[in-house]
Amino acid sequence: MTIMLHLKGILTIDQQIRLVEMCREIATVAPFITPVMPSGQPFNCQQTSCGQVGWTSDREGYRYSRTQPNGRAFPAMPDSLADLAIYVARLAGEQSYIPDTCLINYYPATVKSKLGLHQDNTEVNLSPAIISISIGDDCEFLVGGTKRSDPTKSIILRSGDILVMHGQSRLAYHGVKQIIPNTAPKSLLKNGGRLNMTIRQVF
Repeated sequence: MTIMLHLKGILTIDQQIRLVEMCREIATVAPFITPVMPSGQPFNCQQTSCGQVGWTSDREGYRYSRTQPNGRAFPAMPDSLADLAIYVARLAGEQSYIPDTCLINYYPATVKSKLGLHQDNTEVNLSPAIISISIGDDCEFLVGGTKRSDPTKSIILRSGDILVMHGQSRLAYHGVKQIIPNTAPKSLLKNGGRLNMTIRQVF
């Protein structure tokens, strides 16, 4: 089983509230959309991004783009978010981490959300850590090995947790089995659900 760094409850409620506000500000420039897979099937979440590039999915495939579907550039990653990513990467032993992008996923409380097992392998550089911040409802997260057929293990990610996939776990298959409703702190998300911020060094 691959080993990840799971920082449980590392973010205070105040820090989480600031991150939620940050996501709302980003969404005023890069609105949330519901992307589709290459098959045409819609995702169970809404997405936006900030940084040099944004992750996108449509009929043409999975990739990074420097522009939103509306043709506008993605907003810059806020300094405070980049600083948090660099700090967390250093905790995982990566001293020269450069956060290029943050993918923001919102899973509504009214949807039975899940995300199938997959690898994060659309980055140019597949070595730097993937940093995942959880806010809102608890998530049952599945993680396996570097082969799809490897056995998986469930991890509960709670609001304020940060998960770092680094080293051997960087290319581990992973996914979301379920979002557990009504588990979020009431002060965070007005309509419940889960907000996931995934920071990557792409280049």
